[in-house]
Order: sequence, then structure tokens, then C-alpha cells
Amino acid sequence: MISRRDFLKICSMATLTTTLPALAPRVEAQPIVEKAKLYRWGRKIPTICIYCAGGCGLLATVVDNVIIELEGDPDHPINEGALCSKASAYLQLVNSERRLLTPMMRTNPKKGVDQDPGWVPISWDEAFRIIAEKVKSALEALPYKHKDEKGLTHYYRIGRASPIGWLGSAYFNNEECYLIKKGMSLLGSLNVEHQARKCHASTVVALANTFGFGAMTNHIIDAKNSKVFLIVSNPAESHSMEFRWVIRAKEKGAKIINLDPRFNRTSTKADIFAHYRSGSEAAIFLGLIRYLIYEKPDRIDWKFVEERTNAPYDLDGKKLEDWKVNPNSIFSKLKELVAKYTPEEVERISGIPRNVFIKIADTFTSLKPGNIYYAMGTTQHTNATHAIRAQAILQLLLGNMGVPGGGVNALRGISNVQGSTDMNVLSHVIMGYRVPPRNIEDVRRYQKWKNSQPEVRGGTPGGKTYPWKSIEEAEAQGKADVFRWDDRMFPTWNALEYHWGIYVGTWPGLDPDNEPVICDLPIGTGNAIVQLFRAVRDGLIKVLFVFGENPVVSVPNANLVKEALSKEGLFTVVCDLFDHETAHFADILLPGTCRVEREGSVTNTGRWIQWQWKAKEPPIAAYKGESMDELRIITELFKVLRRSGALKLPSEFFEAETGAKVKRVIGGVEVENNPDECWPSRFGSGAEAVFKEVAYKIGALKVGTATLPQACANVLYRDGYDPDPKYDYVGGILPKRRDRTPADEDDEKYGYFKNWAYSWMRNQRILYNPKENNHPYDKFFTWWAHSPSKWLGFDKAAIWSGPLYDPGKPAYDPRHHGFPLHNEPLESPLPDLAKEYPTMWDHVLIKDVVWFNSATGKIMKGAAEVIGEGSFPYVLTTFRLAEHMQTGVLTRNLPWLAELQPEMFIEMSVELAKELGVKPGDWVLVKTARNTKGIKVRVIVTNRLKPLIVGGRVVHEVAMPWHWGFKGLVTGASANDLTIDAVDVHANIPEYKVCLCSIEKVG
Repeated sequence: MISRRDFLKICSMATLTTTLPALAPRVEAQPIVEKAKLYRWGRKIPTICIYCAGGCGLLATVVDNVIIELEGDPDHPINEGALCSKASAYLQLVNSERRLLTPMMRTNPKKGVDQDPGWVPISWDEAFRIIAEKVKSALEALPYKHKDEKGLTHYYRIGRASPIGWLGSAYFNNEECYLIKKGMSLLGSLNVEHQARKCHASTVVALANTFGFGAMTNHIIDAKNSKVFLIVSNPAESHSMEFRWVIRAKEKGAKIINLDPRFNRTSTKADIFAHYRSGSEAAIFLGLIRYLIYEKPDRIDWKFVEERTNAPYDLDGKKLEDWKVNPNSIFSKLKELVAKYTPEEVERISGIPRNVFIKIADTFTSLKPGNIYYAMGTTQHTNATHAIRAQAILQLLLGNMGVPGGGVNALRGISNVQGSTDMNVLSHVIMGYRVPPRNIEDVRRYQKWKNSQPEVRGGTPGGKTYPWKSIEEAEAQGKADVFRWDDRMFPTWNALEYHWGIYVGTWPGLDPDNEPVICDLPIGTGNAIVQLFRAVRDGLIKVLFVFGENPVVSVPNANLVKEALSKEGLFTVVCDLFDHETAHFADILLPGTCRVEREGSVTNTGRWIQWQWKAKEPPIAAYKGESMDELRIITELFKVLRRSGALKLPSEFFEAETGAKVKRVIGGVEVENNPDECWPSRFGSGAEAVFKEVAYKIGALKVGTATLPQACANVLYRDGYDPDPKYDYVGGILPKRRDRTPADEDDEKYGYFKNWAYSWMRNQRILYNPKENNHPYDKFFTWWAHSPSKWLGFDKAAIWSGPLYDPGKPAYDPRHHGFPLHNEPLESPLPDLAKEYPTMWDHVLIKDVVWFNSATGKIMKGAAEVIGEGSFPYVLTTFRLAEHMQTGVLTRNLPWLAELQPEMFIEMSVELAKELGVKPGDWVLVKTARNTKGIKVRVIVTNRLKPLIVGGRVVHEVAMPWHWGFKGLVTGASANDLTIDAVDVHANIPEYKVCLCSIEKVG
């Protein structure tokens, strides 16, 4: 007798016979019982889901290099064999006939949505040759030497000035992302960005400047330990498997509070739900802080606040014994600032009725531990950093940090977006969230630092040394901020010198203050995502790589992106599974692979670093007789660039032009600047070798007679590779561990799963939890803030943040105080509120943002230029569907998911539909200041949205999913053709979640 489970597997196998001709005869020739045997005979290969960042496990059943089944892994702790709708269709992605299989070259020189690229297939050799020629030609204009006012010539490149740009990708494994950052740095470019900028960049800034690390503080399974949830997102649809653990907690009595502009599937499980106006998140959380301080001070964890935060201190770092009442204490200043956010004021700003807000506040503050979940609804605003900071401060006051069931838990949206962020595929960081040299003075100090311990750091014996031996010495000279910055950055630069085969310092190193600076790391910062496309449009970027990303659909004000990609003289290389909207503008199109077709590590939203094994060979064209995947594509690409002469280091130019030989001696061994020996890694090729370089155990790597002070390239992943023989069963790679056995009693009680995979930092599952057994840190908080400041509040969580403090800013700006405040979006629907709570947006950041001024009725370009007028009375926000993923590339090309959600639409309330005279299924034209022609979409009239009373007037908010574009199995208008490209002033994340629009019925 065949079980229902086997029957479903047989049915899913049968559907494959139309797409897998090599397997079809074998399958079709067998009776149904034999088909079931075929499933059982297949090899079972564990892998990790490609979609959201939950890190769910799957098992691939492989027969004759064909995956015949992808099912949930029943042994995996996170999903326990269950799958969401997207993962259930993953097999269609792997075996899709729509996939790209060979490199393609554009033959039509014209670019545009209405232009046929005229693709013709080419070989990998030809593709790499063409790319190398373009990159070499572009880099010829990038200066590598610079003369100072003394006439001394220095050799380095400015990272922002590079004509080479790279986008992508959070869908790639850690090792691939690491090589992207490594390769682009060797090319001298910091114009490197990926999806993280558009989803959680504000999380990183906010949480890093409050706690120390910019990541989800707890982990997915830990939700089962929570007593109350405050969810400002929709995990039931966007993070379905994670939400299972919320439901587990609810089944044990936990309360769920859900806040969202839309009543969604998460809302159906909530004990309390409230609609609110998108863009008012900071006001809501500041109101909760006020309620706690003024109405329920007995619920504050005073012991926690005193011991683990900077609340008892003044702004100069002096602890005050009477801090609860002393007006100079950080706590008192916070109390004063939040006083205005009464329930009535929160209602006026957000639209949440006073009585509902009080119920929310009372419920969340009365139950512990409490858990805050949030995602794009909070992160994608011009004041997002401060809204998230307000969440963090609330949790600190309640003592909900560093405990099971607590935390500020950012739900990240793409399978490896945490890992790709950790690998710093971003324009402002270099590796391990350290920054590259800001100027040549940083490099001069670094050379002195190397000279202080030349035998292990590779400095010059007898050269001038670093001026301070301790923070106390530096502080005595008023240089504590410099010492702290150097102490964070220099060990990583030193590790990169070794692992990347580069030189950073002066030469010969005896007198760093008066010698040429030789720096193979690019200096400064690059262009963030919105600015990057303006650089493309303005002709500053000549070659653009887009790997595993689709900015034509994902970037706000997307018509500007299309304009930029159509720029004459731009050479674009796209690598992906399908010919998508951005690929339509490419010059070279490279085929990509599915995750099951390659191996490597991925890091989920809860910081678990897991290994996924290769299940089959990819179907794409081979190169030199060997199969290709993203790791090898990136590896071979930079090898070709090196051989062609396109990739040449400043130190190599210096040697060629001066006859000097730049070298370092470590442990008696000469280590030259030679990236050829270090590409793709010091330990060889392949994902395992690259992971070793990323995560080598501190204290375990020797060069000559010296032990490298930082053995790993990325200090965050330290000890993830451990050569201790006890780990031989996983080759020393701890992310490969699949052992569910609890490590200790706490592990068994709380569900840490510390023997499963690995977690940064050093396998800690709940950040800032000193009670977690084998806790590696003596102090509660471990700081990593980049910006030097007079006082960072080391080892204390920052209720007041020094790096975010600038008293020169106007009083309405949170930076004036160092505390969060509410600020209106750039396009506020309420002129009175916008005047009272001005936007944080600064037009100096991007001078040509187009926006609508609701106070004047004018369409503006930048701060003062009027380019039109109009009426845009409605608030537009965007959201996601359970059935689609991001820009739809990985879902709109799959028949099952395309059938479930085939069409773009706009949701509006019953009341607004009546006002507009539209009914369900009608077509409407939606316009914004950036797109006055508008996009045409169908209407869904629903009670999921309600009119809000905000600032004494009715405000209608409408909502659109953003998954559609003009390519794929199903197509539709793109919401990001409408959205605004103003950004958070700290994090450069765009304000996707709020803009103003008009709506009119059309035939």
C-alpha cells in the first residue's frame, strides 16, 4: 500500500517527465510502484533553501545527476521537514526549461525596454576575453599615484573613483560573496553593493550603535521562549517557517501583537492588531517608551539598566549615582525627550486609536520575556535608523536583551543576506565590518602599528613605532578615539595583507610620516545603491557587473535605473538563472546555477552558518572541460582580468616604476604582495578552501615562526574553521555539523542547538547573553562602531549613542540629541505634521531626488527646483506575497507560483474605492511625482486596509506588491516605477515604504 506521502512524491516525479528527457524513459517505463522505488533509491543530499533567510533545510533526491525531489529535511531543527509555498516549488526552479545555459552576447547596440537585445551564444573564453578588454580599458583612466603638497608621490586608488561597479548577491554563498569583495578590492573599487543596502542597512546602523552588532539578536527557534511578541511585519507570509515558532509560543500562552498598515495573515493570529500609517514607526515606539517610563516605571528592569546600559552616565561618560533623577543623566534626557509622545500624540501621528495603543503598551510591557520582530516596514524609511533604535531602547529598559525569548529580531529576506552582509559586499566596509583606510594618514599610523611588532605584523624592524601602548596612554594625550578606531581596523588590514597578497603601509617603513604611502586596499568609501545608479547615468561607471540581482525591478524610482542602464558607453555584465528585466539591458549575459548545484556556507537571519552540499552538476556550459558555478565563474573571471593586465596593484606599479621590491617578513618568512598566490585563497580553490581563509581559528595559523595575530580574513567568522583533530569528521568546517544533541542543560532547555552548524560570534546563539554556557566574552556588549567619538560607552548598551550624536544639527533632528525622535517621511501627506516633525532627509546627500511637496502642491527636484505641480493625496506603501520572492525572478518563472499569483494589483479600502468609484477588478492608473504617466494595475477592494484619522484628517493608504516586471512567465507593472529614492541619512537605505500617489479609474 502506498502512503499519501509517497503518492505525492510519485505525482511530483511524474510532472518531471515532461522536462527531464534523460530520465523520462526510465521513469515512464516503470509501473507506479517502481517509481516509488526510484525515489527511495536516490541519493539524499542535504541543502539549504534558496528563498528567505530562515535557513530551512531541504533534502534533494538525486538519480543519474537529476534531482527528482526536493523536500523538507525532517532532521533540520528550524523547519523540521515543513516547507513554505516557494520552497515547495523549488524543484521547478532547478529543472526549469527557461534557465540560461550558455553565455550570451548582445548584438543590438540600442538599449531600452522596447529593444530586442539580439542575443547570440558565445563561449566562456569569448565572454571572459570581451569582459577583460572592457575592464582594462576602463581602468586605464583610474589614477594609481598621487602627489602631495610636499612633492611626495603615493601609490593608491580612491575606491569611489573607480569606473567599475558590482551589484550582488545575497543569493550567493558566503565564499562567493567573499571573493566578490576580495576581487573588487584588488581592482581598486569600492563601488560594490547588493540587496542588503535595500533591506536592512538601517538595522545594521541602528543595532550596531546600540548593542554592538548589527544583526538579529536571538535566533529563529528562540521564539518558542517568548511570552509576548510585538510584530511590526508579516512573517506568516514573508517568513512562514519562522512564524511556526511564534505559533508554538502562542500555543503555550504567549500573546501576539501585530502592527501593520494592512490586516494580513499574521494579523489573523494576533491577540491585538492595529492599523497604522506607514512612516510613523518611531513615534509608536517612542510612545511605548514614554508609557513605560511615566506610567509603569515598576516594569523597568532597573538593575539591568544600571549594569548594562549607559543610562546612568552623563554625556561625558561619568557615572551619576542619582541618575534616575539627575537632569544630566542619559536616562533623564531620554525621559524628557519622550514626554511628548503621549497616547494622544501617538494617535495623532500614527492613526492608532488611543485606547488601542494603551492596550498594546500595557500588554507588551507586562509580560517577559518580550520579543520584537520587524522587517522592511520599519527599515525602509528616511528615519529608519532611529525607529529601530527606539525599538532597541524599549527592549533595554525592559531587560529583554541577552535573554532567551527576548531581543530585537530583524527578519532578513534573502537566504544569505546576513552572510553577504557579513562578507561586506557593500560600498563602505571592507571585511568583518571594518572599514578601509579613509586617507593616507590612516596608512601611516598603520605602518607604525606594524613596526611595533614587526615579527608578527610584517612591519619594518627599527622603524618608527605606534605612539601608544594602551588606551590609557592614548586617552592621556586626548587620542583615545584614534586608538580605539585603529585597534579595530588594523588587525583586519593585517590579515588581508596576508590572505589577499597585498601591501598596505609606507616604504621602506622606517619613517612612515615622511615616506611614500603604498596602499593596495582602495581608500575611502564607494557609492551606495541609489548614488551608484546616478554614477552610472552620469557616465562615471563604465563597466557594471550585476550578479544575482535585478535592480530594474528592485531599485526605487526604477525609470532612472532603466535610463542609466541604457547609457551609451556603459558595458553591463549580468549573471543569473533567467533572462530577466536587468539582463534585458546587458551586453554579456552569463548563466547562473541553483544552490543545489554548488556547495558552500550560508548564514541565516539568526546568524547560523550552515553548509549546503552540492547535489548535482549544473546544466550550464562547461569551461575548459569542467563544470561552472558562481564560485568558479568569479574565480576564473578575476584570473582572466589578472592575466590581461587589467588587475594590477598600486604596489606593483610602485615596484615597476621605482625598482624597489615591496616585501614583508613575518616569522622569518618573506611575504610579497602577490595576489596570484592568494587567488581564490591562500589554501587553494573550492568552497572549503575559501571558507578556511574566511574563518580560520585565531591562534592556529603560523607563518614561519610567527602565529598570525588574526588568522581569519573575517573576524566575525573567527574559529568557524578549527583544525583541531576532534573536528576531522567535518574537515574542521564547523558549519558542516548536523548534530542535534544538546551541548548542555541550557541548550536542551532553550533550544540553542549549539552542535548544529556554527554561529557568529564564536557559536553564540543569543547575542549579549552572558549566561549562555561557554560564553566567550567577559563583558556584556562588544562594540564595533566605526565612527570615532569622544566616548562610545564601551561594554554598555547605548541608550544614548555617541556616534549618532551631532549637537550642531537642528533640534528636530535626532542627531542633535543622540536619541531617536519621530520625523515625517519626505513625502508626508500632512503639511502640519511635516512642519512640526520635519523630515530628516538632506538634499545634499542626493541633489536630484524628485518629490512632491504636499504643503505647496509642487513637484520638486532637489531642495528648490520646481519641475511641476499636481495632487497626490494618497499614501502608497509596498508589501510582499507568500508566493513570490523579491523581484519575482525565482518565482514568476515557475508555473505553480505564477498560477497562484499571476497578476500585479493594488489594494485599497472599501471607503477609498467608493470615493474613487471603482470596484474589484477595475483598472486604475497610479501616479507619483517620479512617474506622472503612471502604471496601470487592477484593483482589489478589501477590508485589509482602513482609512486612518491622522493629524485630525482622514488619510487613505494603498498598498502594492512589488514582485512584477516585464520579463518572465507572468508579467506586470513594477511598483518601484513609482517609489521614491530618498534614503535614510545614516544607512542609505531607500524610503520604499512611503510615497504619495494619485489614483484614477481607467478603462
